[in-house]
This record gives sequence, structure tokens and C-alpha cells, in this order.
Amino acid sequence: MDGTGWVAGLALWAACAAFGAAVVTDLRHRVVPNAIPLILLALFALLVLIGEVPPPGSWWAHIAIGAAFLFAGFGLYLTGRFGAGDAKLMAAAGLWVGPGELSTFLLSLAAGAFALSLVALLPFDTTRRWRTELPFAVAIVPAVAAVLVPRTLAHWYP
Repeated sequence: MDGTGWVAGLALWAACAAFGAAVVTDLRHRVVPNAIPLILLALFALLVLIGEVPPPGSWWAHIAIGAAFLFAGFGLYLTGRFGAGDAKLMAAAGLWVGPGELSTFLLSLAAGAFALSLVALLPFDTTRRWRTELPFAVAIVPAVAAVLVPRTLAHWYP
């Protein structure tokens, strides 16, 4: 690993941890704190500064995907179908996924959202409460992990 490679590796692991923290807070409190997407944005900015943005595409493509997800998420938020924290987490996920693994991310997200919906229909008190406020980070994070964890492992073990 070269001089900046270890910094990029640590940033990738820190991003994985931040996404994991989003799931925990969303499950416990139905809130994704603003600090989590901000941390993810700062970590991505660090990768851009050291020139370690994952291929293919430039960092502009990553930003474009994150912005598209942000606009779509806030559109859903304005209609009451999505939480603001989920919209911001989705934008951060799009930023990290980028154009190369976008199809993998979207397919995994669809599967996770479907599974989360099925769980919410179970006849238990906890899952009944989910019917009005789904903790959507539970669907977002496994989808981004399907992309980010292999990328992180490949960075450390080429």
C-alpha cells in the first residue's frame, strides 16, 4: 500500500461503521442523526482529496448520483412517504456507491425494502409500530454494504 492507501482504507472502514450506526439509531429512535450523513460526506471528501475515489468515473459522477438520490428522497419526504434522515442517508449512499455498482445497489435496495415491508406486516407489537414509520435505514445500509464492504476488503487485500 502506498503513502495514502492506508488513509483511504481507514476512510472506507469508517464509512462502513457510520452506515452501521445509522441502522442502530434508526431502529432505536426512528431517527438518522444529521451527523452521520455529514461524516459520510467528509470521509468521501477525504477520498477525493487524496485521489482514491473508486473507479469507474470521476468524483463528479458520484456527486451527481448522490444529488439525484437527495432530490428523490426529499420528494418522497415532502409527500410523507420517507423520513428526512432516510433521504440524507440515501444521498450519502449514492455518493459512496457511484456509477460502477449502481445497479447492484438498487437491486439490493429493492430486495431490502421488500423484506422490510414483509417484516412490518408480521403480527407482533414491535412490527405493527413499523407500519407507520419504517426504519428505512435497515433497507439502505445492507444495500450499500453489498457494494462498500467488498470494495473495502479489496482495498486491504488486493
